[in-house]
Amino acid sequence: MSVFKAGATALITGGSSGVGLAVAHLCLKHGMRTAIVDINPATLELARENLGGDVETYQADVSNEADWQRVKDAVGTRFGEVDFLMLNAGVGTKSTWGDADYFQKVFSTNLFGVIHGLNAFVPAFKARSTPGTIVITGSKRGITNSPGNPAYNASKAAVKTLAEHLSFDLRDTSTSVHLLMPGSTFTGLVSYVRACMSFYLSCGTKERSQSISAPVPRPLCLPSTCSLLVDHLPST
Repeated sequence: MSVFKAGATALITGGSSGVGLAVAHLCLKHGMRTAIVDINPATLELARENLGGDVETYQADVSNEADWQRVKDAVGTRFGEVDFLMLNAGVGTKSTWGDADYFQKVFSTNLFGVIHGLNAFVPAFKARSTPGTIVITGSKRGITNSPGNPAYNASKAAVKTLAEHLSFDLRDTSTSVHLLMPGSTFTGLVSYVRACMSFYLSCGTKERSQSISAPVPRPLCLPSTCSLLVDHLPST
């Protein structure tokens, strides 16, 4: 039996743009009650305006355990039990060795954002008797380990391991676990990294030291790109 059905509840982190927003559209298309979580209030508001349907938005930092408890309680009150959990929030900040903040930021969001989400919801998924689905967004970089972004690659390799382990642990339950492995997909995360690098490389030495705090807009995902990707999401 598919979890993509009217009346089922979906919770999607990083759901106000990119792949997460495309999945939110898919869930609403099937009549699901949809909760989207993001740290960016501007894109959350845009998503709410554009999605329509039975949708609720929650501003939260997935690297913060207290935020997860708040979201869990709020979604439970608003929609009830979560049937489809997609842990998709991520950052793609680039830097290199010697930059402790870079490693901390990437691992806090990309890895611990997943761990906190699983700790918050897996007990309920494990206990349920009806079909449930957990999807974790990985990356081909977690496998190919292409040069240039060690923290990002390592974080995605780690969530691949988590997904495989969780799939084994839940093998005798009604919950299926899936690792979504996008190839090159144009999302706000990709354009943000490219814009930051372009800006950084165009600056002089003095300006480069200040560029780390420069705000760069994060556009929503190109619908055609992401809709092709979510066509391959599991139906059970």
